[in-house]
Amino acid sequence: MFPSLEVRRYEGENPHHHHDFAQWVLPLCGRMEIDVDGRGGCIDPSLAALVAPGSVHSQLAQADSRFLVLDCAATTLETLQMERLARQIYVPIPPATRRLIEFAELIGKEQLSIGASQLAPLLLSSLGSDTAFSSPMEQLIARLRANPGANWSNEAMAQAANMSMSQLHQRFRQLFAMSPQAWLTQLRIHEAQRWLRGTALPIADIALRAGFSDQAALTRAMQRVSATTPAVYRKAQKQPG
Repeated sequence: MFPSLEVRRYEGENPHHHHDFAQWVLPLCGRMEIDVDGRGGCIDPSLAALVAPGSVHSQLAQADSRFLVLDCAATTLETLQMERLARQIYVPIPPATRRLIEFAELIGKEQLSIGASQLAPLLLSSLGSDTAFSSPMEQLIARLRANPGANWSNEAMAQAANMSMSQLHQRFRQLFAMSPQAWLTQLRIHEAQRWLRGTALPIADIALRAGFSDQAALTRAMQRVSATTPAVYRKAQKQPG
């Protein structure tokens, strides 16, 4: 019975097939090459794929990748917003959706199955609200915010936004008055601060999750941008008042 939510691993190549229900493939970690009706693409924790009912698709997942898979009735795509996303196929994952995906993995298989009817509408709503009418630049920003720890070189950003390097720099200067990498560093610091506030993970692990090469790199960035260190920041957040 729909909707259905499940964390899956795909071993090797899954040849061309189709089904009569709609399916969202939401990466938790890793990457997948997926072809939907002849339109090939690669999804990662910043980009999801929507397979419409009857669409012929195949996929090849990176080793050790995990995906949150949402199967839902074909009628789910009947709204204008969902129809637009179905035509788009490859949809940036907004930060709100990323938080829901993380939550779905944390609650475990049994609770995920029980709570699918409540969680699925939230996932669909969060995906549709930020992406249905967004420009390539807005989609890039959504992908960066959803997965700041990925290997975002300027070349990768320009390719994701379908623009030249000079256009990329111009747009970041216009929107944020800084370079793409300076803006990304700030975003990664904010992500690290979120983990520092909300978890007990070691600072070295947080640094890697946020996209820094090591703990020292995170410390240097925070000292430069906010005149503090990860350890001092975490301690301050735990003090009352």
